[in-house]
Amino acid sequence: MAASLSPAVCLLATSLGLGGLLSPASVTAQAPPLREPQHRAALDALATGALLVSARRLPDPNFANTVILLVDVGRTGAVGLIVNRRSDATLARAFPTLKPTLATASQAFFGGPVQKTQAMALARSPDAPAGARHVVAGIHVVAGAEAIEALIASGAPASRFRVYFGYAGWSPGQLESEIRQGAWHVLAGDVDVVFDPDPASTWQRQIARTTVIQARLTHSPPW
Repeated sequence: MAASLSPAVCLLATSLGLGGLLSPASVTAQAPPLREPQHRAALDALATGALLVSARRLPDPNFANTVILLVDVGRTGAVGLIVNRRSDATLARAFPTLKPTLATASQAFFGGPVQKTQAMALARSPDAPAGARHVVAGIHVVAGAEAIEALIASGAPASRFRVYFGYAGWSPGQLESEIRQGAWHVLAGDVDVVFDPDPASTWQRQIARTTVIQARLTHSPPW
């Protein structure tokens, strides 16, 4: 069962311009808990800008076969966006008042099960666009509606700008507990993974990476 939310976690959502309550993610892994070197390495890598890769056979359909970019991690909890679930809705449909362009023909993404009508965006740029906040090298999160619409109107292509509806959130300590249970692998943030041109296969390729990393940790000497 999901942990109850503290007022601090609600403030985390507000700080990102999301509004409303931040509901926590809740997943239970069928995979065995990670061994000590594995979960210690995963917890050490947990930070804003890190990638979560869901474990194989994760039963929760909200998070099965997902890759999540953590856009905020701190004492008040964590917020992330699923980056590999493209929806059928175009930006033209989601933002009907905007002038049709090649950018509005791009598809929106499903960012998570919380506040599914709330839009957030990720921009790929060496510099932060107006209204954006830096997440990790080359990636910025945009939460304000006006800033998102301005970037769409500018014609930013899907290779450099993506819009997500909904997000995932965890209360303090919850994500760490799920990692210890084996629900998530943690990888360093990677702009090429977030803006993968083939998001339908992103999880398969990243879960293969985690297998190699775990093998190295399991067989590495203790010194």
